[in-house]
Amino acid sequence: MEPFVQKEKIEGYKKFMGFHQCISNDNGKIWCFWTTNCQTTTMTNEDQQITINISEEGGGNGLFVTAVYAKCTSTERRELWHSLERVNAMVNGPWCVGGDFNSILDTDEKLEGRPYRINKSIDFSNCMNNCELLDAGYVGVKFTWCNNRRPSKRIWKRLDRIMINDLWLQKFQNNSVRHLVRTGSDHRPILMKCVNNQQEPIKYFRFMEFWTDQNSFQEVVQET
Repeated sequence: MEPFVQKEKIEGYKKFMGFHQCISNDNGKIWCFWTTNCQTTTMTNEDQQITINISEEGGGNGLFVTAVYAKCTSTERRELWHSLERVNAMVNGPWCVGGDFNSILDTDEKLEGRPYRINKSIDFSNCMNNCELLDAGYVGVKFTWCNNRRPSKRIWKRLDRIMINDLWLQKFQNNSVRHLVRTGSDHRPILMKCVNNQQEPIKYFRFMEFWTDQNSFQEVVQET
């Protein structure tokens, strides 16, 4: 998010970091990289979000992933909330939405500064409810952003998060989100790991003794 580099340089970064594919949104604020042999389709590419469908050949609808970089004002963010609701109407599978939402959902997600008015979260909250998205939770320090001012003026907020729908929970029963250490940025990186705990059924090879009575048994076994 907000790489401070011209978007035309994304191909060079892709090769340098060893990824197979990449995409930038039109204003260059969101860069996505991935390494996979799966088929990918860009569903939406807008100023505040990119949505990609990742699927295997013959593997159904696949996964839907949305990267978010919200704008600073509540008026500008309304277009983001509307666009996520439009994406929700197109999604027909597991969906994960993550990034910098530039907004919080509860008063305890802000530390210091002026008291937070919860009515400022109504648009964000309504969007999540309309899209039937759940907060994936986190491990680590709560606040993901800091204004980096002197202690008397310092403010902390949880602006970054990952949301998932019910089908994502069915696909990945174990979702772990970790807030990492800030290095050179006012935001903490977020690391998400998803594990499918459903075990593949064990397929046994059965040998039946009556096969040895068949005239062609020795010939077939030798050829195999």
